[in-house]
Amino acid sequence: MPEVLDPELSREQEYLNYAHACLKAMRERAEALEVLGGNRVTKEDLTVALAKRIASLQDSGRALCFGRIDHDEGTTWYVGRRHVEDDAADPVVIEWRAPVALPFYRARPAEPLGLRRRRQFVVDGSTLLSISDDHFDGRVADAPRVRGRDALLVELERGRTGSMLDIVATIQVEQDEVIRLPQPGIVAVQGGPGTGKTAVGLHRAAFLLYGNDALARAGVLVVGPNRTFLRYIAQVLPSLGEEAVVQATLTDLVPEVRVRAVDDLAAARIKGDPRMYAVINAALALRRRSLDGELEVRVSGARLRLAATAVDALVDGIVERAAPYNAGRAALREQMARAVLDANRPAVERLGIERAKALDEVRRDSGYRDALDRVWPTASAATVVRELLTSPTALGRAASGILSGDEQAAVLAGRGASGRSYAWTDADAVLVDAAKHAIDGTQRTYGHAVVDEAQDLSPMQLRMLARRCPSGSMTILGDIAQGFGPWAFDGWEDAFAFLPAPDGTRVEELRLGYRTPGPVLELASRLLPAAAPQIEPTEAVRDAAAAPSIIDAGRMGDLPAAAASEASRLIGEGFSVAVIVPQVERALVAKAIAAAGLDAGSAETDGLDHAVTLVAPAAVRGLEFDAVVVIEPASIVAEGADRRRGLRLLYVALTRPTRHLSVVHAGPLPEELTE
Repeated sequence: MPEVLDPELSREQEYLNYAHACLKAMRERAEALEVLGGNRVTKEDLTVALAKRIASLQDSGRALCFGRIDHDEGTTWYVGRRHVEDDAADPVVIEWRAPVALPFYRARPAEPLGLRRRRQFVVDGSTLLSISDDHFDGRVADAPRVRGRDALLVELERGRTGSMLDIVATIQVEQDEVIRLPQPGIVAVQGGPGTGKTAVGLHRAAFLLYGNDALARAGVLVVGPNRTFLRYIAQVLPSLGEEAVVQATLTDLVPEVRVRAVDDLAAARIKGDPRMYAVINAALALRRRSLDGELEVRVSGARLRLAATAVDALVDGIVERAAPYNAGRAALREQMARAVLDANRPAVERLGIERAKALDEVRRDSGYRDALDRVWPTASAATVVRELLTSPTALGRAASGILSGDEQAAVLAGRGASGRSYAWTDADAVLVDAAKHAIDGTQRTYGHAVVDEAQDLSPMQLRMLARRCPSGSMTILGDIAQGFGPWAFDGWEDAFAFLPAPDGTRVEELRLGYRTPGPVLELASRLLPAAAPQIEPTEAVRDAAAAPSIIDAGRMGDLPAAAASEASRLIGEGFSVAVIVPQVERALVAKAIAAAGLDAGSAETDGLDHAVTLVAPAAVRGLEFDAVVVIEPASIVAEGADRRRGLRLLYVALTRPTRHLSVVHAGPLPEELTE
């Protein structure tokens, strides 16, 4: 690409300075506004809206403008993070989400979309570092693999911190096509390591919210696999100007449950089975009992009676309507009171009281309340699930004909604690949510859901998401090759079966890997034929400065010391470092790193801001670091439920670096890595 002359760079820098000055003027105009007139509520709402407007006009210090497009007819648009206008309200910078900005991301030699030139800026804050041009002269040529390669490589080479950055300046064609898909329906984004699927999902949420007040009111739910991941992505959507988003793990959506334990594989598999919803409903049904005798109620001193068979008939009628449990209890409370009066009409008429007063006396009668509590007792979701998981008798009755004896034993295995001492797991939280739905009905819903690392979700987890987003407007992200849990899918159609899809489903694949260097992907992809034979290897767009380092610590006789030494070396090169270590080696490796005096923390408890981050293989999915040290691959494989899932777990671990990979082992490497 020919070098651009310095005068051109200076002219573009002047324009960027002008854009920043216009943004400052927009903020000053907003700050000068006052909220006048209206009632108290209206003034409060307008004051809040004005405060948000002022905050949105703050110069974030990130690139405000990252390029321009020149159309054949002579029109030029500068494309950036947000809309900027001058004093006359003429656009100075157009927002990346605006339809007019689409050619900036999509134009190719074969499809220039009316452009004669696209200019990409490399910007550091407000300083323009370089510019490069794509000229569209009408000649049909093969499209380059990446758009704005110089700017992309600058972003990829930046040192990683504890927070994910947006990719708004460097969105590629295949990514933009997914981001701008229409909202209705379920879109599954299949992408290998470093293809940007998480960023695509977040930018898609921002795109769908652009000018969509109805969606902003309904809200967008972003679901991540764990709190570490959510902390990592927390600033992406705010940096894009979007606040109408709830970011949570599935467990976060069940505030009644505090997770303190981890299920074994067998228990997690059964708790994620859709049959568990039938077990919960059966447990609720078993709470209902018939009266031992007729119902007797006192109203204004008179004894009124209702036969137990009449009460049973009322219950049967309500059950047939399949209402939520609490709605059924409320209906029975009213119907049973009316039935008491209807069955004793002559006696009630002799009392000479209004029917409404008589109904009120029936409802307040202690015998009536006791009868209602026996026939249709109150229910707490957490209590119902806790009883099922701690009482063999309760589970046996509810799961009869649904779960086998071995399956029931697996759910109860090792879970002797009962009552409030029971230690909840993530899978338990999903069961509590299902019980809440069966008891109370619909919970809060959202207009769209973005679900990351979805390849491992169980049917019960997917149904939990379906309840949150009944319209079926979802973007689910993941990589089948990185699924290592008890319900890991072999294809996205397996997930679609448990989600609402009134507007259909589609699978979009991201093929280019931007984060992970080519030699690292080549090494990791050796695992795919055994781990996920249906998945094609991701194609890397960048190489590494050095091939992965394979360090045989068995020759040194001290695996922890070798791990600490390699981490120290990589820190010395200015890298942020993750040490991905299996549980069996973790304590000794952590001790060696501490003894080496390195600034280290645990990803699960300390976040990602230390020079060295220790992280379990199962917790590292979705994260990225400059350099990664993978400890004892064979032990990582052994942590999987089976060898196939173990190899997928190792695949995840190997594909986390953006710059360098080191593998430290004392035992033999898995044969797939040595082939």
